[in-house]
Amino acid sequence: MSRDSGVVGCIVISKNGHDKGSIYVITKIADDKFVLVANGENRLLSNPKRKNIRHLFVTKNRAAATSDLEIKKALKSFKKEERNE
Repeated sequence: MSRDSGVVGCIVISKNGHDKGSIYVITKIADDKFVLVANGENRLLSNPKRKNIRHLFVTKNRAAATSDLEIKKALKSFKKEERNE
């Protein structure tokens, strides 16, 4: 993955691991294979989770990854939209 791939801020869903089905926002690209994700609740911007990009489903939705509160609100809104579809 290139550094300018534009995935920072994308809402993602975990496809693998013990957190399968969890929804996160990509906060930073760690290297070619890994990204850092946060959900504003148990994974904060100060302590993001390191995930392999292949284990994530990247949605078209985006969220501002500037504060934990903004991430939490965006993910809540995303879940609400997902249930309505």
